[in-house]
Amino acid sequence: MMSESNESQHVCVIGLGNMGSALAEALITSGHRVTVWNRTASKCGRLAEAGASVAASVPEAAAEAQVIVVCVINHDASVSLLQTDEVASALRGRLLVQLSTVTAEESRDLGRWAEENGIAYLDGAVLASPSHIRANAGEPIVYSGPRALFDANANVLTAMGGNPIFVGEVIGGAPTFDKTIYANYYGSMLAFFHGAAICHAAGFPIETYVDQAYVSESTRRHLGEMIVKRSYGDVSVASIELDVAAYEQVTKLSEELGIDAAFPRTVASYLDRAIAKGHGQQELAAIFELMVPRNA
Repeated sequence: MMSESNESQHVCVIGLGNMGSALAEALITSGHRVTVWNRTASKCGRLAEAGASVAASVPEAAAEAQVIVVCVINHDASVSLLQTDEVASALRGRLLVQLSTVTAEESRDLGRWAEENGIAYLDGAVLASPSHIRANAGEPIVYSGPRALFDANANVLTAMGGNPIFVGEVIGGAPTFDKTIYANYYGSMLAFFHGAAICHAAGFPIETYVDQAYVSESTRRHLGEMIVKRSYGDVSVASIELDVAAYEQVTKLSEELGIDAAFPRTVASYLDRAIAKGHGQQELAAIFELMVPRNA
C-alpha cells in the first residue's frame, strides 16, 4: 500500500495488549483515523472513547483501513487471525505491518503468504516500552522489507514510535536486529549488577556506584569502529594483556567477598582465549573475533 508520507491515513490496529493499545493511542494522538479490533472486546472501550472505531471482526477491520498493524502475542496468534480467505481478500492491495513477537523465519513465512495474496508487508520490532510509545519519546521501532514501503508510509511509522529505523530489505531483518539489542542490554545489565554486588558486599554506597558505572560513548564508538574495520592493533586504551591483569582482580575479589563469580569467570575466559589466539597486544574489541563464525 503506497501513500504520500505526509498524509493522514486510516490505520487498523489488531491486538490491544499493553503495546498494541499504546500504538493505537499514539496513532490517534498524531491525527490518524484509527480502527481497532481485539479478541476481548472490552479492551476497545478506552480507545473508542479516544476516537477510534471498533471493528466487529478482523475481516471488517482489514477492509476498512489502508494500513493494518498486527501486535499480538506470537506468530501462531497472527496466523490464526490473518491467514483465512476472508482476511486475505480484505487485505489485498493494503499494507500489513507485523509488530508481534516473532522469529525471523516466522516473519518470512507471513511475508510469503502476504506476497502470494497481493498484500504489501513490512515487519518490525518495537525497542520501546508502551509508556515511551504513548509519550512519543523517540524510542526506536526497527523495520525491514521493501524500502519503498517504509518511505511511503513514514508518517504512520513515525506516529507509532517517533523514531522508525530501516534495517534492510530482507524480511525477517527486524526481528533479528532486535536480538542484538537484547544481547547488549542483558549483558550490560549483568555487568552492572555484578558491580553493584561488589559494592554491597564491600560496604560501599550503591548510589555512588550508580553515578559512576557507565561506559563513555566515545569508548563504545572507538571499539565499535575497530570492529567495523576488523583491525585492533591501534591500542589507545589498553591491550588485552593489561585487561587480563586488571580483570583477574575482579574475579579474585568476587570470590573473596562470597559473590557469585560465574559472570566474571566468563569474562575472564574470553580474555584468556583472546591471548591464546594471539590478540594479547590488541585492544579489547579483538574479542569480537572469538564470537563471529570462523571465516566470516
